[in-house]
Amino acid sequence: MTTQSHAFTLTEQETHIRLRAAAFVGVGVPALIYFGIMAAIESEWVLCALAFITSATIVVCFLFLWQRRRGYAAVRPAIACYTALLLYLVAFSGPEHVRTLWLLTLPLVSTLLLPPREGGIWAAGSMLMAAYLMLQGGRFDGSSSYSAAYILRFTIVYGLLSAVLIWSEILLQRYQARLQGQNAMLAEERDRLEKEVIERAALEEELRYLATTDPLTGLLNRRAFMAMLAGELTRSQRLRSRFTVLMLDIDHFKQINDSHGHPAGDAVLVHVAALLTEQLRGIDKLARIGGEEFAIMLVDTPADSAAGVVGRLLDAIRHKPAEHPASHQPIAFTASIGCTESLPDDDELSALARADRALYIAKQSGRDRHAWV
Repeated sequence: MTTQSHAFTLTEQETHIRLRAAAFVGVGVPALIYFGIMAAIESEWVLCALAFITSATIVVCFLFLWQRRRGYAAVRPAIACYTALLLYLVAFSGPEHVRTLWLLTLPLVSTLLLPPREGGIWAAGSMLMAAYLMLQGGRFDGSSSYSAAYILRFTIVYGLLSAVLIWSEILLQRYQARLQGQNAMLAEERDRLEKEVIERAALEEELRYLATTDPLTGLLNRRAFMAMLAGELTRSQRLRSRFTVLMLDIDHFKQINDSHGHPAGDAVLVHVAALLTEQLRGIDKLARIGGEEFAIMLVDTPADSAAGVVGRLLDAIRHKPAEHPASHQPIAFTASIGCTESLPDDDELSALARADRALYIAKQSGRDRHAWV
């Protein structure tokens, strides 16, 4: 059989009840056990039985409360037994009525372990029963008799003590309720601010994407490419390494637009972006920097290694035509590429300008080819 453990989250009220019940058990049970032992020594068997029954009931009720069973209902039997014990002490208090003073602990116990209104009713009812026992004192065997003055003084002290404790508990609960309300407002404000931060972060990310990305192809735009080119030039100059910059232009792109329409031209641009992305490495940088112009940065790739990459790019474009978005007919086209290797004294503008000159040479030499500068 599989035993599943359930994790409970205690409310603040349940935590307070547990702590108060634990204090009652920690202080009351040892005192009751000691009281029961002393009663047994003095052969007061009824008092001894009441003391041990009350202590056992308190422990059992505390265990039920600790297992989160029945809440306030779990502590009522313990308070009832404790009240019965105290009323017995009132009835049989001895000539000096020392035991009667234990009844003054009942307002504290009932107020701390029960809701204020219920605790007040319990304390008041217990005082009425105690007053009745005092008035009936001496009329049955072994009972103690009380003077009217003692009963009056005791009732006043008991009433004042109960009133102070109940009012203090009411004030405490009001304060806790106000504090919970403030905490709820703070939590709501925190959630609102967290949501606003998340929304702002998402908006900033979207703005960053729009500022660095070409909306049609999803590639980097010119600004983002130039920033990455500047960073790579700095790195290569520090490491004394070389890389290659390519400028690619689709041949006769205006004719594609005129013959097939601008949607077909857009489809060709998206197709070229996909082809180039497929052929390049993850560390290479690809951007659309103009209408039909693309820029490529072959990271850590000098001119002699870049020649094969350039040929592969041109072959892919020649043999993989785009598809017309409406008729789904193939649209064949070619491209020209200008190539240059980075120089130690380059900046991003000079490197891209050389690649652009090389592209011009490739165009003037008949297109569908590449040239180096």
